[in-house]
Amino acid sequence: MLALQGDVREHVEILRKLGVEPVEVRKSEDLMGLAGLIVPGGESTTIGKQMVETGLLDSVRSYFYKGGPVWGTCAGMVLAASATTGGRQPFSGS
Repeated sequence: MLALQGDVREHVEILRKLGVEPVEVRKSEDLMGLAGLIVPGGESTTIGKQMVETGLLDSVRSYFYKGGPVWGTCAGMVLAASATTGGRQPFSGS
């Protein structure tokens, strides 16, 4: 569970009800050994900027490109998208 901003608590609660003990990812090392990553809803620009500041953006991209499953809800889906019909995210540097 990417735990930088947004609906982290709500997602953690649901996972625990399902019998899954989530790992809260706040730094690159937290990605080691995960079965998958959930990027929760929140504010996509804020989450993206925090990912850049913490070095998580490149780490999450690497995790994904190496076959790690990533599921985004709401803002998490925006961040996980490989293409958009609008402009790029402001945090992307492009």
